[in-house]
Amino acid sequence: MCVGNTDRLLALIARKESEANTPGNIDLVNQARHTLEAVHLVKLGARASLVCQLTGLTKKVVSGLYPLLTGMSSPPGQVPFTDTWYLKCNRRLLHANLVWRLFQHLEIIKRTAAKVLIHVYEVYVEIVDAPLLNLTRAFFVPRLVRIKAWYEQTCDHCGMSYIGPLDNGGSVCPACKEYFNHRCRSCGGALEYHPMGRRKVVCSECYERQRRNKKRLNYGGIDG
Repeated sequence: MCVGNTDRLLALIARKESEANTPGNIDLVNQARHTLEAVHLVKLGARASLVCQLTGLTKKVVSGLYPLLTGMSSPPGQVPFTDTWYLKCNRRLLHANLVWRLFQHLEIIKRTAAKVLIHVYEVYVEIVDAPLLNLTRAFFVPRLVRIKAWYEQTCDHCGMSYIGPLDNGGSVCPACKEYFNHRCRSCGGALEYHPMGRRKVVCSECYERQRRNKKRLNYGGIDG
């Protein structure tokens, strides 16, 4: 950010906050910290509503940061309220679980909610090649657990803990689901690609072996 924009930003903050607070009630240290957090969140792509929620700054002040820092207004939209987007593919669930692990680690450290989110998201985008979650989607992950839409579970296949909605068909983590989309559940071999029709769960060789065994058992039952 250039020097001219910095001066304008400081002047804007001083003017807008003086309108919203009486001088005797302003905590200059906390105000400076919240302002720096807001600047960081804006640069990471946060929407104005989320910045206000995390920092306590007024909407008028936060909205004024965007043209100074990005040259544009705040991105439209609100914070998500359902898990529909995450459930559309296993890779989104995988990334959500990675973000959840990072939140678990960093929430132990005594930091503000804004600082924890900033640290979590910066680490997330550093360790994945192609991030699927934006800042808002990452923020909503731990909330899905708090509102009991998702639960911590143990995968029946790998034994690892993960978060996700409860499934009456068993507990399978998104990593195993993604793995078995491409591998035979019987021998672990690669599945042949079929663009149409129902997805296979076993390879052709295992399928034929299971079919012969079933046929043999059926004939054995008749002979008996």
